[in-house]
Amino acid sequence: MTTKPLPTPGGGDAEVDLNRTLSTVPIDESDVPPITSTPLSKTRLFLVAATVTFTMCMSAAGGQTLNIGLPTIQTDLKMTDSDLQWIASAYALTNGCFLLLSGRLADVHGRKLVFVTGVLWYALWTLIGGFMKNGAGLVVTRALAGCGAAMSTPSAVGIIAENFTGKARSTAFACFSAGAPVGGAIGLIVGGVFVSYVSNTWRGALFLLAGMAFAIAVVSLWTIPSDIPHSEDKRVDWIGAALVTVGLILLQFTISAGETASNGWKTPYIISLLIVGVLLVVAFFLWERHLINNTSRPPLMRLQLWTRAKGRLASVYFIGFIAWMGFVSLFYHATLYFQQVQETGPIGAMLRFLPTSVSGVLCNVVVAFLISKVPTQWLVCVGLIATGMGNVCFALSWQDTNYWRLPFNGMWLSVMGADFLMATGLIFVAALSLPDEHSVAGALFQTLIQLGGSFGLAITTVISDVQFQKAISIGKTYKEALLLGYHAAFWLGAATSFLALFIALIALRGMGTIGRGVTKNKKVQVELEPSIAGEGTEMQKAKEGKSSLV
Repeated sequence: MTTKPLPTPGGGDAEVDLNRTLSTVPIDESDVPPITSTPLSKTRLFLVAATVTFTMCMSAAGGQTLNIGLPTIQTDLKMTDSDLQWIASAYALTNGCFLLLSGRLADVHGRKLVFVTGVLWYALWTLIGGFMKNGAGLVVTRALAGCGAAMSTPSAVGIIAENFTGKARSTAFACFSAGAPVGGAIGLIVGGVFVSYVSNTWRGALFLLAGMAFAIAVVSLWTIPSDIPHSEDKRVDWIGAALVTVGLILLQFTISAGETASNGWKTPYIISLLIVGVLLVVAFFLWERHLINNTSRPPLMRLQLWTRAKGRLASVYFIGFIAWMGFVSLFYHATLYFQQVQETGPIGAMLRFLPTSVSGVLCNVVVAFLISKVPTQWLVCVGLIATGMGNVCFALSWQDTNYWRLPFNGMWLSVMGADFLMATGLIFVAALSLPDEHSVAGALFQTLIQLGGSFGLAITTVISDVQFQKAISIGKTYKEALLLGYHAAFWLGAATSFLALFIALIALRGMGTIGRGVTKNKKVQVELEPSIAGEGTEMQKAKEGKSSLV
């Protein structure tokens, strides 16, 4: 096989020997096209990274702030238990289901435009939510705020991929990922403090989040560089967008509502909507294939993403889906364990969750330092082992277990899998996506992990309830039965983490390192596997609209 000039996924051209197991190819920096019209200074790059990181904090805080104050909200707005869950679920529902469409809009119409619009949209509906006098209005505003978060997050991924290279890109993605645990901590602290000590309670917390979002939007107008068009074709696959968005909404809705429906998962409308949701997602993939094979119109998502690097990109997507099943389940049931079994109250539970934020930040610092030195498979596997052991720590905890003995270790271990995988996954996705698909490729990764979290929560909740009923039937007390149910959920969460570990050991074997920067002799080091390199010609055709990559 001959050596050919090939474009790298990051946008440059390289000479790649397809026979080599792993190619490290030196390229003169003069041959690499500038990513922006004018090079950004280190100060400007720092401000860009800080802006998108604060946006991730905003998005994560939006999902946590009201959770700790749900009992207070229920009393203020006279909501039922079944309606109360939708305050949290509505935000997660729209945030997860609109990511793909938002990613495509960002790639086509400009990441800065979609980013700023999303942050402003989030701020507007978060502010309005603080004035709501009934539960239905609050749920609607939370859903609309989730749409804003869905617009800003994939745009931020594209902004990082477009403006950073090498080690700087790895560091920027690590900072961006660290925004999630920091934002979660901010949400818990703000929610707990406002509910417990501020007269406006949860309303004041929403006003504070809205103010933070408005400030981020204003700052981003200056810090984020102007958009650079990567494609002259501005058409959007609205049919595909409708199919996948509605399909994901129905799937997420049935997963969230299945347990609380009148007859549980046997409720007719739950079964019907679940089937329709699956069919719509299948129809989306068939429609995308039709566009690729039979038309010149660009699809919402290039199906070739699933086969990049001999399917390893798809493996990363799938591992993220499974890993988040155990991660989200642990957080949910740990909250119940602290408040309902150990009776810590909202503030006590909030304080017990703080180690996750510290651990999350440290994990992303470690990823930024090791990503170019340690094989990617090792980082992912270590993280998955940690999350699995975090579940085990809680599965072995009882009502009188001292926090510092097991729950504390479960807290800081639990986030390692999520943070190691999130940062590493985003860097890997950016390396394997074309300049005009950075946002949608990142959005696909984020969509799958959120969907995995929803599936994991639904499955572990069912298992927990079954175990609870079984314990009650044999004479256990209410609290003992609750604890046994939570234990079942934690063991299942551990099993999903170890399943993801097993897949990572097989599918990511020999993956090597990613995220290397510039060498001392001013040459760019590009690491490509044969399968990635073999797509180089196809990627060039994709830019011209002539390949199956489109």
